[in-house]
Parts: sequence; C-alpha cells; structure tokens
Amino acid sequence: MASTRGLERDVRAATRTGRYALATALCAAIVSSVVSAGSAVYVSRNELARNESVAVAQEVRENQQRIYADLMTGVTGFLEGLGTLKGALTENPPDPEAVQAAITVIRDKGGAAIRAVHMVLLVGSAQLLPALDKFTYPYESFFRVHLNPFDFRHFGGAGDVTDPDGLFPDRPGLLTEIDRMVEVSGEFVGDFLVRAREDLGTG
Repeated sequence: MASTRGLERDVRAATRTGRYALATALCAAIVSSVVSAGSAVYVSRNELARNESVAVAQEVRENQQRIYADLMTGVTGFLEGLGTLKGALTENPPDPEAVQAAITVIRDKGGAAIRAVHMVLLVGSAQLLPALDKFTYPYESFFRVHLNPFDFRHFGGAGDVTDPDGLFPDRPGLLTEIDRMVEVSGEFVGDFLVRAREDLGTG
C-alpha cells in the first residue's frame, strides 16, 4: 500500500514536471513566434517605408524633370515668338496685320513660358531662384516698358497706322529690346540647364 502511494506520488510529480516542461516549451515557442513575427513585421514595415520613400522620390524627380522640360519648351517658344515679331518689324514697309499677329503670338508664348517658371518655383530647389530671376525680371520689363506701350500706340487706338510712310517709326527701339531679350533668354537657358542638372543629380 505504501509502495503504491509512493508510486502515485512519483507519477504525479513526473506528470507535474512534464506539464511544467510542456508549458515552458510552449511558452518559449509562443515567445519565439511572437518575436519572429514582430521582427518580420518590423522588417516588412521598414522595407515598405523604404519602397514608399524611393517611389515618392522617383515621382518627385520625374515631376521635376517634366516641369523643367516644360520650362525649356516655354522659353524656346518665347524665343521663336521674338524672332517672328522681329521678322515682321524688319519688313519694309512692315505689315500692320503681321506685326499685330506676331504680338499676339508672343503674348501667348510668353505667358506659357512664365507659367512654366512659376511651376519651377513650386518644385525647384533654392539654387534655381537666381537663374529664374535672370529671366523673369527682364521679361517683365520687356512687356511693361517696351512691348505693351508699342502695342497700345499702334493697335490700341492711340496712333494712326494707315499711312505706309509713317508705320511704326519707333520700331528701331523695339527691335533693340527684342535683341536684348533674346540675349538674356539665351543666357538664362544656359544657366538654368546647368543648375537644373545639378538639382536633378545628372550634372
């Protein structure tokens, strides 16, 4: 009887020990699983964050490239408009309709160029600002001081353009300003290309 009770005690002790061992192993497995899962989640989140960061950076860069290219297209169109106006003014005698049409074209092309400048101001780096100023200030002066008054004098009801001998007597002054604006725009394009390439990491 005593031996039976001792055996039962040993069995219960062994059972408890086995349960403890099983529970300990189970806890260790759970902890390991949780740690592994947490580690996997951490790695996944980091990987996702890196991918998102790369994707965002790539999208920003692509947008910058597109906007910078739009600016080059806009300024090129503006230069073409200046050339068209110069050609119309150098006709002898100049055709008023051709001159007026050229002024309309240059307003449209100039507007597209300056809108592209404003877009670059939104997405470009601070190092681009000096280059943009080299275009925007002369551009504003060309229109405000030279082209707009010329346009008003001859097509705004302030002057008479019906006499072929008296057509556009002030055109030499505007032609001089057109040449100056062409020179300024050309310098701007060269300066902007260098700074834009640095900004995009391609220079």
